[in-house]
Amino acid sequence: MKISKYNIEKKYEDKILIYNSFSKASIILEKDSNTDMFKDIDCFNKLPDKEKKILIEQGFVVSDDRDEFSEIKYIYEQKYFDTEFFNIVLVPSLLCNFNCPYCFEKDFDCGKNAIRKYFLVLKKYAERNFKMHKFVQISLFGGEPLLYIGQCLEFLDWVKEDSKRNGYEYFTSIVTNGSLLNKDILDRLLSHNLYSLQITIDSDKENHDKMRIFKDGRPSFDLLITKINELVPLTIKYEKFKFIVRINLNNTDVDKVSNTLKRIKKENRKHIHLLIRAIYNTHAYNETNTNSVSKLLEYFELGDKLGFNVLKEKYYYQTCEACGDRKFFYLMPDLTLRKCINDLGFEESCIGKLDDDGEPHLNSNNIVQWYKNCMSAFIDKECINCKMLPDCLGGCPLYKCKHNKKSCRTFDMSCLPFIF
Repeated sequence: MKISKYNIEKKYEDKILIYNSFSKASIILEKDSNTDMFKDIDCFNKLPDKEKKILIEQGFVVSDDRDEFSEIKYIYEQKYFDTEFFNIVLVPSLLCNFNCPYCFEKDFDCGKNAIRKYFLVLKKYAERNFKMHKFVQISLFGGEPLLYIGQCLEFLDWVKEDSKRNGYEYFTSIVTNGSLLNKDILDRLLSHNLYSLQITIDSDKENHDKMRIFKDGRPSFDLLITKINELVPLTIKYEKFKFIVRINLNNTDVDKVSNTLKRIKKENRKHIHLLIRAIYNTHAYNETNTNSVSKLLEYFELGDKLGFNVLKEKYYYQTCEACGDRKFFYLMPDLTLRKCINDLGFEESCIGKLDDDGEPHLNSNNIVQWYKNCMSAFIDKECINCKMLPDCLGGCPLYKCKHNKKSCRTFDMSCLPFIF
C-alpha cells in the first residue's frame, strides 16, 4: 500500500481537516491530532486494522500499483468526449430588467423579430440533433430569461413531445434574478424536469439594494426574500430539484450575511442549497472587494449552522462550474455558439454559428484551442504535482485561452464545497 497523492491537510484554529481531492473523502480531527498516517506509509502500517480499513476505503491510502494520475486523466477525457450527454444554454437576449454594475453582459435588445427567429432556428437545430443523445440539458440564461419565458416554455413544450418521439431524456435549469418569478411560471418549469433554479442575493440588504437594482433604481432585496419564502414550499415534493440561492460576497462580513440568511424561514432552509461566491473582477467590472475566494469556510459553516444545504460542487473532474467542459455551448442572440460568455469581447471562445436552417458552422481552430487549454493541466508539471489537481484541473479555460497561462483555483473555491 502507499499514501494517496491527493491527501490535503488544512489546519484551522480549532481543528485539522484532512481531505482527499480524488475520492472527495474528508476527516475532521482535533487540532492537536497526529496526522502522520496520512503522509507516511510506515505510520499508517502501525494503525489498528479497523482504522487502516477506513483510510483505505476512503481513498487516503491506495494500492502500490494504482496510478491515480492516469485514472484522473482518463475520467476527465471520458467526460469531455461523452456523447450521451448534451448541454445547451439558451441566451435569446442579453436584455435584463436589473442594472447590476458587475454584470459582464451589455444590454442587447435584439427585438421581438430576432427572438422569434432565434427559436425557429433553435427548433430546426434541436430537431436534428437532440435525438442523437441520451440526455439533453437545456439551461435558460440571459440577460433575464423570464423576460421571454413564453417563448422558452413554448420551445420546452415542443422538446417534451420530441423527446417522447425520439427516446431521449431532457431536463432543464434556469438562472434568474427572480424578480418576475411566480407560482404559474415555476409550475410550468417544474413540469419540464427542472432540476435547478438559481436566484442571487448580494450579501446583505444594504449591499444588495445598492448592487442588484431595477433599471428605474428600485431595490429588490425584500421582494426576492419574499419570493423565496413563498415559492420554496411549492418545490418540496420534487426530490431531484434544487432551489439554489447564490450568496454573492462583496465587501461584507459573516454577521451581515447571517442577518440575510435568517430572513429565510427556518422551515424553508433545509430545502435551499447555498452557492457562496465572492464577486470577482471582469473586463466590465474592476472594484476592490474585501471578500475573496480563498476565505469561504466561515460562510459555508454559517449556512450549515443555520440549516441550509451548502451546495456541493456539481462538476466532478471538470475545470469549470460554468461551462463544464463537456459537449456544451451557449447559443447567443446572434446564433453564435460560445464555450464561455464571461468576456463577450473574446472571440476565441466562439466555436461556431448556426445558419438559418439550424446547421452549425464550426470554428475548428477555436474548438481545438479550447480543448488544449482544458487538457493543459495534464502536461503542466506544477499541476501534475498538485494535490488539488482533481478539483482544480488547471482552473478557468477562458483565462488560459486569453492569457496563455493558468489561474489556479483556491482550496476554499474548489475543494471545500465537496466537504459540506
